Amino acid sequence: MSNRVSRKMEYADRFALQQADQAIRKDVVRALVELITNSNDSYHRLEDAGQEHGGSIVVEIQRRHGNSVLTVRDFAEGMNSDEMDLKVGTYAEATSGFKEGRSVRGLWGRGLKDSVYGLGQGSVDSISNGIFNRCSLFIKDGIPMYERESPILANDAIREQFVIPSGNGTIVEIVISRDDVRTKQFDNLRRMLERHFELRTIMSNPQRTIVLRDLDQKGKLKREAILSYKAPVGFEVLNEEFGIPGTPATAHLEVFRSEDPLSTPGEEAEYADGGLLVISKRVVFGLTLFRFESNEYAARFYGRLTCDHLHQLLNNDEPVLTATRDGINWKHSFTKALKEIVEGKLEPLVEEERRRSRQEERTAVNKRMKAKLDLALKQLNSIAKLELGDGKRDEEDDDKTPAVPLNGFGFVPKYAHVLTGKPAQLTLRAFVPDVVAAGSLVTIQSDNSEVTILTPQVVIEAREDYPGVGQARVEIEGRQVGALAAVTATVEGPEKNLEAEALVKVISKREPVKDHPEDRKGEKGFFKGYRFDSSAEPRQRVRFDRATSYIVIAAKAPSVSPYLDESGNGIEDPKGQVMLAELISEAVCNELASQGVASGKYLAPAGGEADAIRRKYIELQSQYAHRIHACFVDGIGENGGDKPNKKGRPSREEVLAKAVSAAN
Repeated sequence: MSNRVSRKMEYADRFALQQADQAIRKDVVRALVELITNSNDSYHRLEDAGQEHGGSIVVEIQRRHGNSVLTVRDFAEGMNSDEMDLKVGTYAEATSGFKEGRSVRGLWGRGLKDSVYGLGQGSVDSISNGIFNRCSLFIKDGIPMYERESPILANDAIREQFVIPSGNGTIVEIVISRDDVRTKQFDNLRRMLERHFELRTIMSNPQRTIVLRDLDQKGKLKREAILSYKAPVGFEVLNEEFGIPGTPATAHLEVFRSEDPLSTPGEEAEYADGGLLVISKRVVFGLTLFRFESNEYAARFYGRLTCDHLHQLLNNDEPVLTATRDGINWKHSFTKALKEIVEGKLEPLVEEERRRSRQEERTAVNKRMKAKLDLALKQLNSIAKLELGDGKRDEEDDDKTPAVPLNGFGFVPKYAHVLTGKPAQLTLRAFVPDVVAAGSLVTIQSDNSEVTILTPQVVIEAREDYPGVGQARVEIEGRQVGALAAVTATVEGPEKNLEAEALVKVISKREPVKDHPEDRKGEKGFFKGYRFDSSAEPRQRVRFDRATSYIVIAAKAPSVSPYLDESGNGIEDPKGQVMLAELISEAVCNELASQGVASGKYLAPAGGEADAIRRKYIELQSQYAHRIHACFVDGIGENGGDKPNKKGRPSREEVLAKAVSAAN
């Protein structure tokens, strides 16, 4: 009979390293998420105990040619020697307070260790009740090691060295010693941390201040930024609390709708602007749209699904989260039931979006209106050809004849859509030297803090390829989806200060241009069609989009919406027809005047280009507005308005005039 062996299972040393690689994936952002949430958990424990704190978390990145350094510092609980041995020196021990039911994220006791081993090596320094403790984490001969030094008194020198002037606190330092780990640039790191779904509730918590610092190779501060997050601008479409059958659990679902489409978890994963945050006791565990993640009609929805019962299940060691901390395990019986209920509540919202979109695509345009559109485009392109030549514009000509605003100084174009979290440029142009002197310093400001100015001052420089035109690039960044800002440029002119304004809207993603019934496919010439745009900036009611050759009408502009909606409804009404004709006339004459002066077709004295454009605009309106109105307004005539219509019996005046003529 063989002897039986019964003992505790032993794990190879490489297991911890494999787990670190799977959890961190050599990603600096994933490591920082773990460390920042650890610090946040420590502050939560202080709050649960009724203790006051400053709530500050400082993240520093010191980029070196080799062995760059990441540091995360908090001023929360700190650790004594026993706590350090347990929390840092033990792998996979439940030490965060999660098991005790606290509102913390750390439930595996691996986040800090995985972060260090996943990137290289590191140390943890902590002050607790006036005592300083220090330990190191490193790999020796393929074995993960932990070493702690003897506790010492936290004197002034130590506090100054570790920048904890008073009270308790912890500093985690990681040396990125692995060759295959890339250190992200400061601005990219800032944007990724701000947009990472697990940090959003922390970034938006008024009791937290997250500071990101960029240090030079000698450790001196180069720049810093306060990290923050704001949900997209939108309105609530669903707010409901419900139970999960067969369980004592309840959940709370809040869904909002953004005016513009958002990036979905299926597109941008953990950085998506859309989707529902899955939250349990203030801790974010997932970002999802469930089975609608690839559904274009769900792209405007965001919000949160709160279910504190997840903490209870995790406390019972139920596998409702993935072991690699990728989010919710939706195959578990409870989460599967929760998922099905939420999908059922989302489905009507998604279906309504689908119906709305299909209705816009099926905007009724009857045969008579199609004939009007065909006639209008023929007239518009006939006018363009008569005024500018063949009506063709190529990119090379556009580069040689850059457009300048009517007054000789301003943004081109005057509106812009910028992607959230990514730098963008606005173009500022002026006539030099008559309107603005070359080399002039321009001050840039934004009226919305969610659209930040990266270049608060720029210089107008004369373009070598087009004498008489000056230009500057203004760098901006949008930080909240849906935010709208007026960006103002101010410069000193020959007689007075000049001011220009650009309207900026922050969007989550750029949508491909869809075909509209108003578009005349295959139409050749300067103008290819017009469209109503519900998302266009309402303060600029009409514009010509040079990229697509379409006239874009802002359906929500105050002077437009009473007559025409985003689907073009109202075009059969005489008032709507007049409004449409006015908008088309305004866009056409403005574009022709600008293009004609810029190309030299219309003569303009040096420095007088702005006045020339204004004069030509008025002249074109006088010359062609009646022909454009005739294309859209019933009763004016189908001959362009040049001759009166022959309708019914002639007037008494006409009969008398003919009689006199015959007698002569």
